[in-house]
Amino acid sequence: MQDLQPLLRPRSIAVIGASTQPEKVGGMPIRLLGELGYAGRVFPVNPGADTVQGLRAFPTVEAIGEPVDLAIVAVPAPAAPDVMAQLGRAGTRAAVVFTSGFAEVANGSGLQHALATQAKTHGVQLLGPNCLGAMNLGERMFATFSPIPLTGVPPVGGVGLVSQSGAFGAYAFALAREAGLGLSHWVTTGNEAGLQVADVIEWLAHDPQTQVILAYIEGARDGMRLRQALAAARAAGKPVVIAKVGTTAAGASAAQSHTASLAGEDAVYQAVFDEYGVHRAHTLEAFFRLGYTLARGRRPARWHSPTGMAADAVAPVAIVTVSGGVGIMMADSAESQGLPLPPMPDAAAAALREAVPFASTSNPIDVTGQVVAQPEVLADALAGVARSGAYGSVAAFLAGGGNAPRVWSLLEQTVDDLANDPQAAPLMIAGVISDDKRAWLEARGCLVFREPAHTIEAVAALAKAAAMTESAQSPAAPAQLPSVPDLPADAKALSEADAMALLLQAGVPVAPHGLARDADEAVRVAESIGYPVVVKLCSPDILHKSDVGGVVLNLSDADAVRAAFERVRRAAGTARFDGALVARMVRGWGEIMVGVRRDPVFGLVALAGIGGTAVEIFRQMSFGLAPVSRERARAMLTQSRAAALCAGHRGHPPLDLDAVADVIVNVSRAADAIGERLDTLEINPFIVSADGLVAADAVITLR
Repeated sequence: MQDLQPLLRPRSIAVIGASTQPEKVGGMPIRLLGELGYAGRVFPVNPGADTVQGLRAFPTVEAIGEPVDLAIVAVPAPAAPDVMAQLGRAGTRAAVVFTSGFAEVANGSGLQHALATQAKTHGVQLLGPNCLGAMNLGERMFATFSPIPLTGVPPVGGVGLVSQSGAFGAYAFALAREAGLGLSHWVTTGNEAGLQVADVIEWLAHDPQTQVILAYIEGARDGMRLRQALAAARAAGKPVVIAKVGTTAAGASAAQSHTASLAGEDAVYQAVFDEYGVHRAHTLEAFFRLGYTLARGRRPARWHSPTGMAADAVAPVAIVTVSGGVGIMMADSAESQGLPLPPMPDAAAAALREAVPFASTSNPIDVTGQVVAQPEVLADALAGVARSGAYGSVAAFLAGGGNAPRVWSLLEQTVDDLANDPQAAPLMIAGVISDDKRAWLEARGCLVFREPAHTIEAVAALAKAAAMTESAQSPAAPAQLPSVPDLPADAKALSEADAMALLLQAGVPVAPHGLARDADEAVRVAESIGYPVVVKLCSPDILHKSDVGGVVLNLSDADAVRAAFERVRRAAGTARFDGALVARMVRGWGEIMVGVRRDPVFGLVALAGIGGTAVEIFRQMSFGLAPVSRERARAMLTQSRAAALCAGHRGHPPLDLDAVADVIVNVSRAADAIGERLDTLEINPFIVSADGLVAADAVITLR
């Protein structure tokens, strides 16, 4: 792990290219550090000035006469590599490079490489270039040229914010200030010639001042570093919220031109986020709302995961509302989030009906507008469901009733009592609440939202966070990988016969088959496995055999097999011909595709979904990091809708979904066992039959 102490907790700061004009890029950091209370020493470096903004200036960093922890670099791009070498010779430990004009522009990659090389050679921790800098709110350390802190800073709190984009980071800083969301640190990484977002996330995962991590990313160059950072946050029980952009072709292109990041395939990023329990935000509003929820909200009293995966955890929720219509909206949101809505327990329901005979005691629990006249009805209903043991969380819609003096008086007492009851389900409120009352509620772990559906989304996020914390305490055992045969050093692909043999050895069910090198042998194989059969060209040079006429189906006698053998031999043309694969025709009622491919960012990624010849048309695929667990494999089948083929329909028997998932697990483990040589492993189709999944074709390419 990178130690970011010199960057984020420096005892001394040098500003290279310091300006006497506070509004300039080289002047703003000095102004911020001076006006906002930084306690360390600041050394302006400017060979043309004796003083800068009231501070003694130095002609060079060496002239300071002592090593500094952090240097802020605001010099033209061509000068930056030499400045980095000077910093290294002077013993500087970290540097923030504001300057742009590097890899984000044409012909700038060489200059960025030179900058990074000098930093690495001299042991200087590099943030940037093309970044807006970093802040430590608790220590009043503002290593940025953004003037936005001058108009106010957010409170010091437990949320760490890191962004690849400086402009996003500045806007996020302003929104955090507006929302009163307490920040611990704020970091923008820019072009990431040195430190990456992943390094900051990992450091924040170990930082005692940070409890929740918010990150904006456009892409990742080193997927394993990002996975390691997310794993560290999960192990520390710290939720991570990520806004990942570049989900479309246009967005990905913009991201690459913005900070020279490769956005990568969004579905693969989502698989990574699912693996590590990341909360994904698709809008700025959701980004901060999730940060608020996870930083201030109490975890549900009860939760469970229908799939066994922490990312799919849900909590039963009681919806208590003064409006039947809004209650229905909240119930719709709960169903879309997969949150159970158990009915109101009998005792609490009887008490509510006695007080308000026309109240609804199902779930949503409609206490009606009568609570204005009988506020004790609301208080008793909230306390009754929160203490019933039937719910993980309670979501209440009060409209504007919370501000009514009689309602507030009883609500205040109820919230205080529940906050001090560790067995009670936590309460969150939607409605119009005055600022002072909102602050009082939040101080007791009662979240407040204007939008009623946001209470339900908060319950879902907090259930997931609780499950991720618990799962981190009992990590899964490493997967047991199968043994695979040695692969030819110069091979670019395996023949289908070799691919099938490897999969069979790894515990993957394949269609009965044999390799024939002449027509007579083909007949012997067919008669040993039973008709009807399929005859397929076997050549490592031709992966898509049907494209060249190398597949002949539904052969029912010896003459047909002989004729098919000659046909596929001719189809090979000048390619290497290893013979013909003769396999039993497998009958079923559906086709599933399972595969593993090497993602350029994250390594081996498993995929599963609806298969067959139309796989690239429908693209009903789900992804997981290989090797996958049984729980992940089940989720992939469900998300891609392939599980529906196994559920039993039109007279077909249902299949054991765990057994089907185990096939995907074994495929992913076989791919992982091949290791760095593997490029792609594809089985399309797996035939869905009464005997389970049977591989009818396999392609393995190597690198």
